[in-house]
Amino acid sequence: MNENSQVDIIGAKKAVVEVLRNRAKKARFMTEVAASLRRINVGKDEMEQALSELQSEGVVIVRDNFCADPHLAGVDLRVAALVDEAAGADAHAAALHEIDLAWNKWLGDYLANHRCG
Repeated sequence: MNENSQVDIIGAKKAVVEVLRNRAKKARFMTEVAASLRRINVGKDEMEQALSELQSEGVVIVRDNFCADPHLAGVDLRVAALVDEAAGADAHAAALHEIDLAWNKWLGDYLANHRCG
C-alpha cells in the first residue's frame, strides 16, 4: 500500500465515523452510509476497507441481515453502528441493540407495506 492509499483510508475511516455519528439514529443501513460517503467522494472500495479496519479496531460493528424476499436479492442489508465508549463495559451490547432496533423497525415497515404479486 502506498502513502497516498494509506492517507485515503485514514480519511475514509474518519468519514465513516462522522457519517455514523452525525445522525439522530444510532445505527444506519450501509446503503445510507455509502450514499453519504459518495457525496464526499469516498468510493465503495475505500468504504469497505475503512469498515474492515474500524471493525478490527472495535470502533464500529456491522451486522449482516437477511430477508428471504426475492425482491431483496443482492440488496445490501447490513446495518452499522458506532461502539460508544461512553457506554463503558456495555458499549458492544449497546451498539448491537441499536443495530437490532434499526433492523427490526425497517423489517416491520417493509413487511407491513410490501406485497409480492
